[in-house]
Amino acid sequence: MSNLPIKFYTHQELETFAEVFLDNFHKPKNSFPIEIDVIAEADLKIGIYPFSELEERYGLHGYLALSLEKIYVDQKLMDLDLFEKRYRFTVAEEIGHYVLHKNIFDGVKTPEDYMDAYGKISAKEYAKMDMDAKHLGGAILMPSDLFRKKSLKYATSVPVLNSGSLFRHLSNLFNVSPLAIYHRFRVLGLKEQIEFDV
Repeated sequence: MSNLPIKFYTHQELETFAEVFLDNFHKPKNSFPIEIDVIAEADLKIGIYPFSELEERYGLHGYLALSLEKIYVDQKLMDLDLFEKRYRFTVAEEIGHYVLHKNIFDGVKTPEDYMDAYGKISAKEYAKMDMDAKHLGGAILMPSDLFRKKSLKYATSVPVLNSGSLFRHLSNLFNVSPLAIYHRFRVLGLKEQIEFDV
């Protein structure tokens, strides 16, 4: 374990963070999909910049810069419409890191300081930090009440319900990948509330 000020969060804490975040920044309140890049740049003053071959070189889709004023995203996610949903989730996840973990690097001034602090985070701690940021990013893009409402409405409106059609429908509504929909569906316990015909 490191001696850095790392905090881990419960499911309910992350859901509450998302609600507060959306209350502060999501306008108009009833619009969706959530315009996460607009919130990043206009409200949080975090610029979003392309990074050529970020995934190929470093295995990352994106990262929050040390300054906390820039998010770098793999250029192909920004340039190709095919990757729009992954781009949006990447930005949301990095905002999750910003909200949850920015205090970890308080006092870090140089890249050397950053690498020293980063090196003190164990693989297990980093994995948990990353999962918390993903959870928060998902909760921001797919607000729990709206997600439940849209899931249940669709589930009761089709004669034969299967998970693939539901996840594709929600994927298009919220403009995130079907995989992100699946995880959100599981996290919110909707697997126990919706019975699939096929």
